Amino acid sequence: MQLFHPFSQTRSLARFHKYLCLALVGLFLTAGTGLAQTPASGSYTPVVQSTPGQTPAWVTQLTQKAENYFLLGTRAFDEGRFDTAREYFNLSLDTLLESGAGTRSNAALNTYYVQLIERIRHYDLHMQQNEVGWGQQTFSPSPLDLLAEVDVTAEVGSDTEILNDLDFDAQATTPEVRGFVRYFTGPKGRPTLVSGLRRAGRFFHLSRRIFGEEKVPLDLIWLAQAESGWRNNALSTAAAYGIWQFMPATGSRFGLIQNAWIDERGGIEQPTRAAARYLRWLYNRYGDWLLAMAAYNCGEGNVDKAIARSHSKDFWTLHRAGLLPQETRNYVPIILSIILVAKHPDRYGIEFKADPPLTYETMPLVATADLRELSNLTGTPLETLRTLNPELLQNVTPPAPYQLRVPRGSRTSMQNALVAMSAMTPRTSTRQVSKKRGRKAAPSPTETVTTVSSQ
Repeated sequence: MQLFHPFSQTRSLARFHKYLCLALVGLFLTAGTGLAQTPASGSYTPVVQSTPGQTPAWVTQLTQKAENYFLLGTRAFDEGRFDTAREYFNLSLDTLLESGAGTRSNAALNTYYVQLIERIRHYDLHMQQNEVGWGQQTFSPSPLDLLAEVDVTAEVGSDTEILNDLDFDAQATTPEVRGFVRYFTGPKGRPTLVSGLRRAGRFFHLSRRIFGEEKVPLDLIWLAQAESGWRNNALSTAAAYGIWQFMPATGSRFGLIQNAWIDERGGIEQPTRAAARYLRWLYNRYGDWLLAMAAYNCGEGNVDKAIARSHSKDFWTLHRAGLLPQETRNYVPIILSIILVAKHPDRYGIEFKADPPLTYETMPLVATADLRELSNLTGTPLETLRTLNPELLQNVTPPAPYQLRVPRGSRTSMQNALVAMSAMTPRTSTRQVSKKRGRKAAPSPTETVTTVSSQ
């Protein structure tokens, strides 16, 4: 059993993220093609309890013990005691992983394990959002959290005639799209639209290149504007993350690494290619780009059910019959309206200056490098290195091979700095210091929420 150590935040986080990363493969294998990109309700469902008699007693006892630790963790989270919450979440995972039985030895145990990982990952992202110091990582809200329930039927904006100017076959001159065009060109939505169009300059050419390589319509890069406003650090209330707002399981499904060191959902090239491949996969499933976009938002399961109930594969039929979640009914018209305005901003009276594209070169690393020391030795601002490597969760690179992005023309100076760093005498790390401090015995899983909260 692991010992409780409230001072060792780095250790706790490293174990925490390692477990989550290892479990993502299990999530993919278990969920199969029914995985949703985002939960339809926008929240996590409680654990499904097995009917007595169906599950062996040892499994019930094991999951109850793990669940008690998890509940203690949620109470610590609610009270803002994030280090304690992580320790309890770790203990919950330890209970299952160190039982000796193996989580796949029983179907009910594996189901519980998968659900536990998803719930803990949800809390993990929100703890990161509210903390300072863990890699100095900050988060921005997802625009969809603000636009999901917007009613645009009475919006006043540009009355410019809308042209069905798309590079894929779809109807974009509907009342729903017109409503969002008016919204984004009017006083309420214009600031959001313009700020996203400005940031799009950083990723525009890269996204078009990758979408072209994956044989996805280039207009669909504007899905990123709706999802995140082109922000790498966008985090939704449902724990979707990055420019393309991947959920943990879906990100893993499309090859995005998530561990204690990096979360590629927040990266640049990697999630862009994953998004393009996911959209192409969805199009191959439905034969329609609007349905592919809808499924990207609410999951294949919800779209499949809507098609089965309506006997139609026309998005607008499903939309007007109310068979899709409200967020999804807004989601597709939002993207279509953004495409139309982004392609012809002058036509709609929109003025902005796009940010310059990100320019960089890569440098292969095979060992951990501290970005702060690289910054000090080369004069490159730390913020520049963080901006170019947004998937890093800390100010250090992972110990495994990693392609570090550096400002164009700085590769030689960076390599010289790495040589100098390797010759330095290792400093005593905060982790080494924390190990010398006293440890507190692990709390018992039979402790009550009251006794723990008073510690």
